[in-house]
Amino acid sequence: MIKQRGVTLIGAIFVLIIVSLLAQYLVTIAGVQRKTSLLALQTARAYQVANASLEWGSFYVINNSVCPASSPTSFSRIPGFTTTLTCSHLGNYDEDGTLRNVFLLNA
Repeated sequence: MIKQRGVTLIGAIFVLIIVSLLAQYLVTIAGVQRKTSLLALQTARAYQVANASLEWGSFYVINNSVCPASSPTSFSRIPGFTTTLTCSHLGNYDEDGTLRNVFLLNA
């Protein structure tokens, strides 16, 4: 009868390789999920920065009836984000005898 030595070792190495590949796959998936969440957060922040600059521009135009003196105006209140607000006076519009100013705001 011939003794078979090392068969268990080969099986153990095979199982270790499979487990390590599975662990590597799970780590990769976790990293992708973290990056996706971070990009979603950055997108929301960028939207809020642009929206805040548009709100500021609207407030300025409504209260002063002119574009800000330094157009384009840059905003960088949130670290890592800068938005530029441009304001253009498109002219006047007569609405039932009332003269209205028309402005175009871009952020």
